[in-house]
Amino acid sequence: MLKGKGVSTGVGFGNIVVLKKVERKIEKKTIENEQVEQELERLHEALNQVIDETETQMKNMSGTEADIMQAYVMIMQDPSLIPETENAIKNSHYNAEYAVEVGFNSVIQIFENMDDEYMASRARDILDIKNRVLGKLFKEENIDLSKLNPNTIIVATELTTSETAKLDFKHVSGIITELGGENSHTSIMARTHTIPAITKVEEATKIFKDGDSVAINGTSGEIYVNPTEEEKQKLLDLEKQLEEEKSELDKYRNQESVTKDGTKVKLYANIGIPADAEIAVNNTAEGVGLLRSEFLYMDSDTMPSEESQFEAYKKVAEIMKDKEAIIRTLDIGGDKELKYLTLEKEANPFLGYRAIRLCLDNPTIFKTQLRAILRASAFGKLAIMFPMISSIEELRAAKEVLEECKQELDNENILYDKNIQVGIMIEIPSAALIADKLAKECDFFSIGTNDLIQYTVAVERGNEKISKLYTKYHPAVIKLIKKAIDGAHSANIICGMCGEAAGDPTFIPLLVGLGLDEFSMNSNNILRARKTINNLDKETCVKLSEEILQMASAEEVEKRLGQFGTFLFGPFIKK
Repeated sequence: MLKGKGVSTGVGFGNIVVLKKVERKIEKKTIENEQVEQELERLHEALNQVIDETETQMKNMSGTEADIMQAYVMIMQDPSLIPETENAIKNSHYNAEYAVEVGFNSVIQIFENMDDEYMASRARDILDIKNRVLGKLFKEENIDLSKLNPNTIIVATELTTSETAKLDFKHVSGIITELGGENSHTSIMARTHTIPAITKVEEATKIFKDGDSVAINGTSGEIYVNPTEEEKQKLLDLEKQLEEEKSELDKYRNQESVTKDGTKVKLYANIGIPADAEIAVNNTAEGVGLLRSEFLYMDSDTMPSEESQFEAYKKVAEIMKDKEAIIRTLDIGGDKELKYLTLEKEANPFLGYRAIRLCLDNPTIFKTQLRAILRASAFGKLAIMFPMISSIEELRAAKEVLEECKQELDNENILYDKNIQVGIMIEIPSAALIADKLAKECDFFSIGTNDLIQYTVAVERGNEKISKLYTKYHPAVIKLIKKAIDGAHSANIICGMCGEAAGDPTFIPLLVGLGLDEFSMNSNNILRARKTINNLDKETCVKLSEEILQMASAEEVEKRLGQFGTFLFGPFIKK
């Protein structure tokens, strides 16, 4: 048996088809002045061919799959995607192939360097686009993924968004890849089509051969080569259980999120680009708890204008209609750098010049974004959230800039929501400790557990050597979450959470007991979270939280929450 990371639940039986990685030799050539226009034309023709192919594919798509591919097309059509490539042809006189390689790679690197799994996953989409454009320039022939034999299990180094969209899903029993993540568009589409998928299988393309008979468990990440009858039966039993569970989860679509004893909470979605709002709506999210506005800044060669930001935020507002969408203001610095904004290298950027600190120091950048959000608020229910607030002074300073923007729009007779809600991220221990003071001066809190854990236990979350110390189960982290919630409630404002912990079914009972009002998560986790909440008793959860708050170790906390979840729901609950 082999094991990887399951990213799409389900069971699959079938025969392997290995997708070999295309090996290209990209030569650096210097072109003459008179060849520049010709190479630019080749570049644009190749990109347009890829766009046309994708739009043709989309004609037969609907729902989440169509939303994902629309987001993919938006990346290709973004005018900021290819200037680096064009400049490499115009200024450096590179041939189109080499210009694509260096130009796209510079954009990819920006996204890969981000310590945010969702945004880093977009780098894979840009890499996919780069390879497809190169494929057109090299006039390559590809395997027809729309014509596969029944019960095919795809094995690849990494299955790209465009390759996944081409698949004849009725003939695909599973996907195995060496690279990829839970938030990649490929994983999302696999889940949409209920195709079991496993990633992080080292050297999968070397281990497996075309025609190998395998069975896979997309939940546990287990792969059985030439499975025995006993192994097959075990997986068939699991398949039946998963089908029953999916049918059960569908009952929670468009339902309220309310405990058995009547405590209502809100289930929101975290999104990264406007098109993701459609996915949130399709998964019956009750709002957007976190829109990462960095997408507008990261894929641009220049600072995005007020107008371009306004259009993006307006689109989200219109998609969500009467549902709230919380926009986090620019969270750049540390792991997220902008090539057009010169920032000095810092010894420890995660404790340095970033997020609200950078914005307050650059009022022109900050006001451009705030004006855009305010203008878009006239078209829906938007809210503003300031990241990395560590003191009351920072909150007051940010609100002062916001008031200046409101005054400017009033003077210009531009409409906006006069009562727009303004909140902050609680992701620094100092903010949690003075939550009662901060709550008096804002409309809501959203706890960012990813950073709160990092800053509380002094563990950089990307550091593999000490990754075991990075845990949401640490008693200090839980006490700070409790402190933030109580601080919010002391001022009668809502406290939400947009970190990954909010979507973990084993952690949700504790959060309900601590009094969390709003849970924001990956859209695909909404129904499971709603089922979990709707089958909880608030009073029981409060007793659980009181018990947890007395514990001294993360190990104790994790074990107790595991026991609680298994007792109430059985062993099917998974992260």
